[in-house]
Amino acid sequence: MAVVYEQLVPVLFGTDALQAMSTKAKELNKKRAFICCDKGVRQAGGADAVEAVLKNAGLETYVFDECMPDPTDTFIEGVFEKAAMWKADFVIGLGGGSPMDTAKSVGVLLDNGKPLNKYMAENDSPGFEVRTPVYVIPTSAGTGSECTPMCVIHEMASDRKKTVLRSATLAVLDPTLTVTCPPSVTVNSGMDALSHAVEAYTSVAPNPKDKILAINAIRLIAENLPRCIDNPADLEARTNMLFASNIAGIAFAAMSVHVGHLFAHEIGLRYHLNHGYCCGISVPETIEFVADYKGTEIREIGEAIGCDVSTEVSDRKAAAQVAEAVRALMRRCGLKTMKECGIDRDEMLTFAAAAVHNGWFHVMCPGDVSYEQMKKFFAACYDHYQ
Repeated sequence: MAVVYEQLVPVLFGTDALQAMSTKAKELNKKRAFICCDKGVRQAGGADAVEAVLKNAGLETYVFDECMPDPTDTFIEGVFEKAAMWKADFVIGLGGGSPMDTAKSVGVLLDNGKPLNKYMAENDSPGFEVRTPVYVIPTSAGTGSECTPMCVIHEMASDRKKTVLRSATLAVLDPTLTVTCPPSVTVNSGMDALSHAVEAYTSVAPNPKDKILAINAIRLIAENLPRCIDNPADLEARTNMLFASNIAGIAFAAMSVHVGHLFAHEIGLRYHLNHGYCCGISVPETIEFVADYKGTEIREIGEAIGCDVSTEVSDRKAAAQVAEAVRALMRRCGLKTMKECGIDRDEMLTFAAAAVHNGWFHVMCPGDVSYEQMKKFFAACYDHYQ
């Protein structure tokens, strides 16, 4: 069967990428840059560094440093009003997935006006204009949002996570910006990237280019995430992790995620947990969930993370070994258990049906994803990582 593969967003990558952005910004011939970030990124000096580069390119800047995790449509509409009042003609998303999704969504509203939920794919978006350039600059290595068209937004009216499909104009990946990531952010974001790579590699829509990206992302994460935890200033490990996050994002933009993200979106929404954390907890269970359909891929994942899986064992036993190797990586890097996060197991299980109903990712998962299967998946995520 013929497949199509492509990359949505050009990438400026390297330890001097932020400085090199000055040249790219000048080419836009824009005047007023609106920067979306959170207070943590601003306090770490990221916003100051970006402002300096943009001012060198001749732009005026406005820093909005109140981005929220899992942004809502009504929140983003408020950010848009600030950007419009300031007459922004260029938007920057600086930080993790939420500031980047906020920036891309503000770009949609600057070009098309409110309400944001009109442009959500799940609401039968009529399409929209894309004129305002949006640069995205990750300061953690995990989301991959810089190279996907997805803006994940909490729609308040339905109390569901939905998507606005708007790609960035340019992704600027400078690993020096990730060195200040605290351990919790480093492990959550790293496991987020691993979930993207594992789910993409085992989806029902593979293509040869993006499978290469996904399996190499898995290898890089297994080798470098512990190094980043042990020595946050290890620039080589940070560079490898940022590259792994990026290529995992490119891979899942093309091949999609599936069952783990059904779990992660619902649990993240209900308990306001970090998205990368929720994705990370689901990785071992995703590996076991698809074992009957993706035995070869699971063994290849095992090899990539350094798990010696015998050719003599069944696919299910192989998946169990690989899943346990991932759990060992999670423990090694200090990923919290759900119990440590204060989650009540019985209450959590009541959200399994909503996970299937509210998400569409199940169509990309090998095999059917029923309510009963999802409930078992939820329970396994809680019970198997203690």
